[in-house]
Amino acid sequence: MNWTGSIAEWVELIYALYTVKRINNGKTSLKELFLQMGEIFGFEVKEFAVYFMNIKHRTDGHRTKFIDLLRDTVLERMENADRKSSRK
Repeated sequence: MNWTGSIAEWVELIYALYTVKRINNGKTSLKELFLQMGEIFGFEVKEFAVYFMNIKHRTDGHRTKFIDLLRDTVLERMENADRKSSRK
């Protein structure tokens, strides 16, 4: 498997997983999480803190663009599934 999204999307995703402590019950460092996930998805980001700062300083009102996209896309899929099941 290879990551095909942007570096900013990757950084958002890894920071989110780290922040909610869903990997090893939060008992892993951010650096280790980036390294391990990078090995799994063939994607390396060495300066992840710099990218995070850039994400944090977004001025368009959408600091978590990728996370928002994930949420919206999953909700849309659920709504589409609901519509299909209600037609039967």
